[in-house]
This record gives sequence, C-alpha cells and structure tokens, in this order.
Amino acid sequence: MAPTIKTREDVDGCGCLECRNIETTTTNRTVFDALAWSVRLFRSSPSIVVFAGVVILANRLLETASIDVLPLPVIDVFEALTAFAFVFLIRAYVGTIVAGELTSDPVTIREGLHRSLARIPALVGVFLLLVFPILMIPSILSLPLLVLVGVLPGHPVEVVGFPVVAAVLGIVFAVPFLLLLFKFWFVPEACVIGQYGPVESLRVSWRITTNYRRKFVLIVVIAVGSGISLYLPTSLAGMATNLAPLNPALRAISSSVGELLSIVWTSAYAHIYVQEIVS
Repeated sequence: MAPTIKTREDVDGCGCLECRNIETTTTNRTVFDALAWSVRLFRSSPSIVVFAGVVILANRLLETASIDVLPLPVIDVFEALTAFAFVFLIRAYVGTIVAGELTSDPVTIREGLHRSLARIPALVGVFLLLVFPILMIPSILSLPLLVLVGVLPGHPVEVVGFPVVAAVLGIVFAVPFLLLLFKFWFVPEACVIGQYGPVESLRVSWRITTNYRRKFVLIVVIAVGSGISLYLPTSLAGMATNLAPLNPALRAISSSVGELLSIVWTSAYAHIYVQEIVS
C-alpha cells in the first residue's frame, strides 16, 4: 500500500523519523539536492517517464494538423483529458512514487495508479475551492478602481496615462492570483501523499509556504529560469527567417522538453513536501 505522510500532530502514535522510516538525509537536502534526487528517480522508476511520455506525445499529436480529421467535439474531449492527466494524474502518481522511495517502501505501478485515481475527487474539490477566491478576490479589489473610474472626468488612460492604468490593473489582478498560487502550491501533495481532504490540504500548504518562504521563493526563481532557458531558443528561431522551416520541430522539441522538466519539478515538489511535513 502506498504510504501516507501527514504532519506530526495528525499522526496516530509516534511521528518521529525512525517510526516513519524516513532517513535524516531526506530532511537535510537542499532544493538543488532534491532536484538532483528527482533526476535519479527517473532512472530508478521508468514508469514515470513512460506515463509522462504518453501524455506528452498525445499533446504533440493534438497540436498537429493530422488530428483535424476528427470532429471538433472529439478533439476538445481529448484535449481536456490530456490536460487533466498532466495536471492531476501525473503529479499524483509522481508524488505517490516519491513518498514510497523516501520511506523505503517502494510503490508498485498498480499501487501508484490506484492512489492517484482514488484521490481525484479530493483534487477536483480543491480545484473548485480555489477557483472561487481566484476569480472573486481580484473582482472585489477592483471595486474601488471602478468607483474611481466613474468619478474621474474623461477616460482614465487620458487622465493618468496608460502605464499607470496598466500597472494598477496588473497589481489588482496579478498579485492576488500569484499569492494564492504560491500559498497553495503544495495542495496536490497534501491531497495525495497526506490524503488530506480539500480544506485540510489548503491549510497544510498554507502553513508550509509560510514557514519556509525563502526556500519556495528560490524554487519559483529556478523554475522560471529553467522555463525561459528552454523556450528561448524556440523564440529566437522564430525571429530568424533562415530557420523558419525548423520552427515546428523546434517548437515541438522545446515544448516536450519543457513538459518533461516540469515532471522533474513535480518530483522535487513531492520531495520537499515530505521533507518539510516531517521536519
């Protein structure tokens, strides 16, 4: 059975590392160590690569013109299924495998898929809980801005200038979204590895990102830098006319490598969840 890793106060009995069969080395790894460990996990657990490869291949096929022979509703269903698999199933499966490796209780493919499928209702519940505040908070914060627009004579862009309006709109809508995304980043791991319910998963993720803010800011910076380094060659190729025939191939390779790298980060996120939840 796939292991369940909760906070110490949520564990029945002793919650020490020895009783959980977690080595001290796990809690001492840095972000870079966790990332390197995740790369090695790919070699020891090829099922992750196979699972991710199937979804990535499906994404590339959906981007080709050959898929246009299918009716549009069928294409939409396939796109929804691949997006669901990439966002929920792969992250749940990888998190389950990571939990097994860190507790010296390897998880079989069947156990990993069973845990992933079993936790889908909780993951969907969390998604629905997050959609409401993500949509409503920016709208509530924008009410004073709308009132101000009604008071000001003339168009706001003409009064204060476009840069000011763009900056205000960016702060009102982007900042709350990014803050919530950051605070609830480890909700999938709490749902799957900790088997918490939707509300409890939000609480656990909020606490982790509050106690270890510096570490997760570093994670965000590295992840963004990795994404830029992967997609920059494709963008440069698109600006070079002599490389125009290579654009589709470069775009496909860049997208596939970027998605595969995101799976590596998914493993690192699961490792960091376990590392911090038991510390």
